[in-house]
Amino acid sequence: MKNSKRAVLTGAVAALLLSVAHGTVVAQSQKPPVKLGLITPLTGPLASYGKAQELVMKLAVEDVNAKGGINGSPLQLDIQDSSTDPGQAVLLFRKFAGEGYFAVLGPMTGTQWETVSPLANRIQMPAISVNAVKPGITIRPWTIRLQPADDTLMPDGMKEFLKAFPKTKKVVIMADVREASSKASADAYATLSKQQGLEVLETVEFSSRATDFSAAAIQIKSRSPDAILAAAFPAQAMLIAKDLKTQGVNVPVLNTSILWTGPFINHVGDVGRNWHVIGFSTNEAGPAGSDPVVYKSLVERAIKRADASVGLPFNVANWGISYDGVLLFADIARRLRLDGTSDPVKAREAIRAEFTNLKTFTGAHRYTFRDTGDAHIPATILAADVDGKVWKYIGK
Repeated sequence: MKNSKRAVLTGAVAALLLSVAHGTVVAQSQKPPVKLGLITPLTGPLASYGKAQELVMKLAVEDVNAKGGINGSPLQLDIQDSSTDPGQAVLLFRKFAGEGYFAVLGPMTGTQWETVSPLANRIQMPAISVNAVKPGITIRPWTIRLQPADDTLMPDGMKEFLKAFPKTKKVVIMADVREASSKASADAYATLSKQQGLEVLETVEFSSRATDFSAAAIQIKSRSPDAILAAAFPAQAMLIAKDLKTQGVNVPVLNTSILWTGPFINHVGDVGRNWHVIGFSTNEAGPAGSDPVVYKSLVERAIKRADASVGLPFNVANWGISYDGVLLFADIARRLRLDGTSDPVKAREAIRAEFTNLKTFTGAHRYTFRDTGDAHIPATILAADVDGKVWKYIGK
């Protein structure tokens, strides 16, 4: 019996040594993972946004790990559903902080980022926003934002819109003034219109929870504007587009970048033919200064993996920012020589210091950082190609 047990043990040891030689148990010798959290909506009204973000971020993690991970440790992205609820986002942020994560990406909207950014500073947890557009809500030194804020995007976009439609003299602003980001956009539109010498005929208010926008469309028609400046999410924008068409309102509509990320273009149909958004990339090309090879690879792989939950064809558009959020974190962690064995508290402090030193970063896009902690990418105008169901650079 002893000889039999010895033979089994010897055989097991030999098999183990052979498997090591052929690399089949690499995971046993691999360093622990570097843990990164993502807070995004996977359920609720913005579920398609969260699923799109999850898709491109998983591609980024694959790319990081294909290049050796982070100093020998694999990058692990753990995703939690906020349901677009600021309170839930706070709970999830605290959860990641308490479980040894090095940093957090998100949460998504301006309302959520405005809640989490000060919390990140109180509990000393690095966070990177890749979606929120409301100006003035990134709080240094523990948070930064890759998504350009509207205080730089909107001035760029308005200038390009008026170049495309130079006869615009009178405008109507349309926004949900009870929602933080939409209200901020309405105020910015009013200021920019004054700077450009435009007459604001009226600010037409709506509720993001509404399902009937016919009264607003009738009100806009009565003012006979040359253009409409809107701040609406995709679900509301589709209904607005339909009611404007019904009322015979046939003027250019410019929406802020909050429309660009969602599947508006996939579902709006012919009623969206006059719509435009402030943006800087399409499925065809990224903005000036971006890496065309990296961006093209991202677009091709994302389109291949996408399903109907994010809209088909998938408009990668500014989801490249979410991809870059992962790459930026990995770049910082590599330069700091962090790995899965690093003390989370010390790692977070080192990441915070890097946040304060950031000037530029290039992933799929190229970013320049402002003193506010927000990045900037020069914006242009994208036009709705309702036949191809994609956003195109205006005039292309």
